[in-house]
Amino acid sequence: MEKRIALNITLMVIAITLLGILGSLFFFNTAILGLILGIIALVVVGRANGYNWGTLLTMIKKGVKKAYIVLIIMSLVGMLSAIWMKSGTIPSLMLFGFEYLLGMNFLLASFLIMGLISMLLGTAIGTISTIGIPLFEIGSVIGMPPAVIAGAIISGAYIGDRTSPLSSVANLIAIITETKLMPMLKHFVKTLFPVFLICLVAYFLIGRPYVIQGDSLNQINIIKEMLHSHFQLGWYSLAPAFILIVLAISKVHIVYCMSVALISSIFISVLTQEVSFMMLTNVLIHGYYPGEAEVAKLLSGGGLLSMTNVILTITASTALNGLLESMGLLEPLLEKFFNGTKRTGDLILKTVGLSAGISVTTCSQSLAIIIPGRALRKRYIDEGLSSDELARTIADSGIAVSPLIPWNINAVAITSMLGVGALQYFPYAFLCFLLPIASIFFGYFGKNKKSAKIEQVSIRRENEKEVLR
Repeated sequence: MEKRIALNITLMVIAITLLGILGSLFFFNTAILGLILGIIALVVVGRANGYNWGTLLTMIKKGVKKAYIVLIIMSLVGMLSAIWMKSGTIPSLMLFGFEYLLGMNFLLASFLIMGLISMLLGTAIGTISTIGIPLFEIGSVIGMPPAVIAGAIISGAYIGDRTSPLSSVANLIAIITETKLMPMLKHFVKTLFPVFLICLVAYFLIGRPYVIQGDSLNQINIIKEMLHSHFQLGWYSLAPAFILIVLAISKVHIVYCMSVALISSIFISVLTQEVSFMMLTNVLIHGYYPGEAEVAKLLSGGGLLSMTNVILTITASTALNGLLESMGLLEPLLEKFFNGTKRTGDLILKTVGLSAGISVTTCSQSLAIIIPGRALRKRYIDEGLSSDELARTIADSGIAVSPLIPWNINAVAITSMLGVGALQYFPYAFLCFLLPIASIFFGYFGKNKKSAKIEQVSIRRENEKEVLR
């Protein structure tokens, strides 16, 4: 018979998982072993409390099944990044950047470009994998520290991940908190605007020494000549990126967008870069590694196998999520966590802590939305606060901080694409760590949006149904 698992056992399992993740990162530079330790601990606890093997396996499958789209996307990102190098798409984007960013503050320009494209695409990972990589390469060429340019790229990318109407994250938040998407996104601007201004000033000041001119211009001219001599480049080289952006704006699912971009890149490679089928297959699987040392220093990597660590980490973390969710281990923690909450600021502070904490412990943006969104909507409305306030607080915390957590799915994917660790770019990803601070500040000192009468009626009816049961 399945028994209710005690709170102290849940806390022990979470502690074991976190310690395992930290140890795995320290000794092996991967979170996988720590996540597996957490899964084992949960299975042992489950068996001791009456769950049979079949039930536990179903829980794991249920968790992993939710992430199959993410696994497909990560696989496509690995292949797309490699073939975009080989087909000339990334070299063309680099040349485009060299041409039109002359004399500009490159760090500030990168932040603004990433913010704009992420609003169009609605995905941080998709924006980084397409526009972010060439911007990062250009930044490296002009001598910008990798952590600095990575921080600006990530900050810009997460504007759209949180605020774009095309974002799956934003749409999930709206569904879970039962809010209307566009009014909700309008409310998101409350904390985004001041943080955005701070980012503008910070990246302008930090980026002042990094302008494409003088010595860096001479170096760039050499690189431009090298790219033109090594690749057959033309308007067609930019076609895959253009196709991807147009399809994404047209609200085509990101998997189809990336698949079409991948196929178009394969055709361009075959027609313009003199690539055999065997070489093309090798690039897609193992990555792009040119024979010339100078080109390899500038452009190399990617491929399906480069995403092995990402795919395994996602699989393990979602299996862990499946067990935590299905065994009901988090609900008692929530009840205890919110006891004694009286002021609006305290409620928002604890919501930020809860959503960010779930992102830390489960490595999942979805759970960082679903758990607080479902559990706290009634509490917010009972306190006279709008569901939009809850939605914005979740977006400012569990979503914004996800790329800053080294073992989180987002951070693992970003590190695999840019080659910069989360702890390295953390200090420069201003938007990501300032948004939760802004949310807490407005919780205590700002004017918070009140719940609408229709929300109060809805909660009253829900309460009446619970009484009837």
